[in-house]
Amino acid sequence: MYAYSPGFFDHVDDGAAASAAAVVPLVRRLVPVTSVVDFGCGRGAWLAAWRGLGVTDVTGVDGDYVDRASLLIDPAAFMARDLTAPVALGRTFDLVQSLEVAEHLPASAADRFVDTLVRHGPVVLFSAAVPGQGGEHHQNEQPYGYWRGRFRARGYVVLDVLRPHLAGDRSVMPWYRYNLLLYVDRSLLADTLAGLARFRIGDAAPIPDVSPFPYRLRKACLRRLPPGLVTWIAIRKRMLRSGPAGGGAGRDGIEPPDHTTGGER
Repeated sequence: MYAYSPGFFDHVDDGAAASAAAVVPLVRRLVPVTSVVDFGCGRGAWLAAWRGLGVTDVTGVDGDYVDRASLLIDPAAFMARDLTAPVALGRTFDLVQSLEVAEHLPASAADRFVDTLVRHGPVVLFSAAVPGQGGEHHQNEQPYGYWRGRFRARGYVVLDVLRPHLAGDRSVMPWYRYNLLLYVDRSLLADTLAGLARFRIGDAAPIPDVSPFPYRLRKACLRRLPPGLVTWIAIRKRMLRSGPAGGGAGRDGIEPPDHTTGGER
């Protein structure tokens, strides 16, 4: 897996903290959560938001390239693992999350990665870049149905319960706002999460793209570019924003990520 730079994580954290502040309380209202594991956690911005709500049992998993001194969680709660390989932590969690990570792994690792996620809990908060979203070193941008099929083969169904609440919230970065889905073990819909059954998207029904027309047009254009060029553009955009005049990614009041190639990861 590519070794991501400190500048990359600076860019990620800038949008992740604000997004997590909006999303985490919403998820907790829907799902009983006392423990969380985040695969592809980066520095742990999302886990820090969970801790801020009183969830102290948090675990972050990412590559060994993450600087432990920069973690936003207790370094003891971080585990370095190769996400392209099977991961088994020896326990389960109330909530498993992986946000804008799967697209960074090769297609050959997709099934192993989904196996890792479902191995660790019955509820998975998941988002992954769709074709044309763009970002640094994306290897496997796929439509929603690609991942839904893999979860379905493991007995998980998709709930589109978050995106309707997030559609108009510009504090949430677009890649979360348009991609966040909840995958749950189907047995929970007759028990713990029965109240969420109405948000299930049927196995034969497509998962809609809820992004606005300009964002869809942007994705259509980026799909035509070579992946190497998309990565180069994303890196250049990030570097420009990190300068004195950049003001930080997504912080200048005009929501630039809706109009650039920079993805969450």
